Amino acid sequence: MDDYLGHLREFRRILQNLEGQSAHPLNREAIVALSQKLDRDESQLNTDRLEYSIRDTVEATQTLEALEHYEHDVMAVFREITSKKRRDLERERFRKLLDQSGESILVVEPYTGRFLDVNQTASRVLGYTREELLELSLNHIEVGLPLSPASAWHDWVEGVRKGQDVMYLEGVHRRRDGSKFPVEASIGFATVDNEELLLLVTRDITERKRLENRLRRQWGFFSRLVHKSVDGIMAFDRSFNVTYWNPAMERILGVRKDVVLGKNAFQALPQLKELGEDRYFRDALAGTTSTSRNRAFTHGETGHQVYFDGHYSPLTEDRGEILGGIGIFREVTDLRETQQRQAREAMTRVEQQRVAELEVRQRLQGEIEELREENAKLAVDHEQSEAERVEYLRFERVEGLELLAEGVARAVEPLMTGILSQTGVALSELPAGSPLRKGVEEIEEKALDASALATTLSSFSGNGHVDGHRVQLDAVLDNLEHSLRSLTRPDVSVERPQGSGSLPLVRGDERLIRDLVLALVTNASESIGNDGGMVWISTGTADIDAAVLARAYLGKGKKPGSYVYLEVSDNGMGMDADTLAKSFVPFFTTKPQHQGLGLAKVLGIMRAHGGAVTFDSEPQKGSSVRVLFPTS
Repeated sequence: MDDYLGHLREFRRILQNLEGQSAHPLNREAIVALSQKLDRDESQLNTDRLEYSIRDTVEATQTLEALEHYEHDVMAVFREITSKKRRDLERERFRKLLDQSGESILVVEPYTGRFLDVNQTASRVLGYTREELLELSLNHIEVGLPLSPASAWHDWVEGVRKGQDVMYLEGVHRRRDGSKFPVEASIGFATVDNEELLLLVTRDITERKRLENRLRRQWGFFSRLVHKSVDGIMAFDRSFNVTYWNPAMERILGVRKDVVLGKNAFQALPQLKELGEDRYFRDALAGTTSTSRNRAFTHGETGHQVYFDGHYSPLTEDRGEILGGIGIFREVTDLRETQQRQAREAMTRVEQQRVAELEVRQRLQGEIEELREENAKLAVDHEQSEAERVEYLRFERVEGLELLAEGVARAVEPLMTGILSQTGVALSELPAGSPLRKGVEEIEEKALDASALATTLSSFSGNGHVDGHRVQLDAVLDNLEHSLRSLTRPDVSVERPQGSGSLPLVRGDERLIRDLVLALVTNASESIGNDGGMVWISTGTADIDAAVLARAYLGKGKKPGSYVYLEVSDNGMGMDADTLAKSFVPFFTTKPQHQGLGLAKVLGIMRAHGGAVTFDSEPQKGSSVRVLFPTS
């Protein structure tokens, strides 16, 4: 404000000098009128106008100062330019806003379609300079508008003028290089300086179109997938109104889509509520996935009873809000009938196997009883000498038992295999909750016991399969160390000297040798009383003469010479001579709840390996079993 007053005073001084020059063409009246105007401006202009008046005053001051230096007479003419300056500033500001816009802005002459102005974004997107675009018209860049003939363009423009204030539509623009791209345009009329103009604001929607096409293809794929599904698919809102019902639902339940769509599921299908399916509907709306099984439903068209499994889950939007639920129905009518038929067939097979098992068990029991009677007769035969009795036991009885055991094993094993096969099939086909499963499982357990017994009898006969590999006994014992310690009671210690590693190899089946070791250690551990004791395991080589082979089990026909031995000793209860003579007889045992097949199994394994067995025992002094392998 102070600056303005200073300029005003300076201007008045210049006017006073001009007034004193009588030859100057600017007459005194004009100077007086200008001074009066300045006085009025000083008292009436507001702060905003003062700023513009200052500019005018400075220009006038500079002009009048220049006039003082003229020697000739000069006429001064003053013109106010405040409004013009303001309009120029507004236009400049508006131009910057247009050019900085991210959308293309096109100003079009409505009668010819010629471009009157464009912003920088339009130039960049279309590939033209601004000057080049101002030489073109709308028909050079737009593909979809009716730009020709002129009457069609005129009708379209009139339609825009008579329509809404702003029209929104989609079109296709063509770039300078000939490529085309989709746009979204807002079109409307604007009036500038009493001139009506057509204003287009366009946006490139190529990416949006790509996403729309992708979503359209995905939706089409999803619709076909759901429409062709063999499973019934339905959807419902939070009020249980059905919002989707695919053709498979019509086939499974026999209810058409137009009967249920848009209606409450339990009112349109009261059977669902009777089945308790409303619980699963509510679980889905609570955000829980659940399944119903074997639901019986009366088919709406045929009246037949069908069965289905229902799988329910919530239907959510992107933010996680639950909009409703989805139900997937799978028909299980044929599956249920098949399972029932298979269960009946399995029961028939199980009953047949039960009868066969009873027959086998009865025959096996009879043979065992005969065997026990024979053993009893041999045990009470006091007419023979001790040597004859031992020799008879070793050879004649054992050979007879071998044949018997072999025959029993051959008869039992195929039957048990068939029983186990059928029980396995029956268990796989019976449902988990079937009352028949327990009976089938008991049959399977007894068949496994009988099969294990047959395997033991087979091994006693010495006719088991032997893999002819070279075996190192110390290595076998090293591998069994943990098993041996876990096999014995806590109060029984097992000791074995560290092997030298130079023990000769024997030819045999490592699996059977492991079974032999486990049987010997088990027998030794069980012979120790409740006070605890020791079990010793040792290996080595020994020269065996004819006398030792003569008293050894399986020693008949063996040649004296070097043998590899494995010996298991204990400090247990020991045996008297009578018990010792019966120790290798199958089913003979002094321990309740035992089968009496442990040492018989050892004898069978050594027979298969071509070896021999010696057994020494005394009451209260323990026992020692040594098995002899011929060197390979």
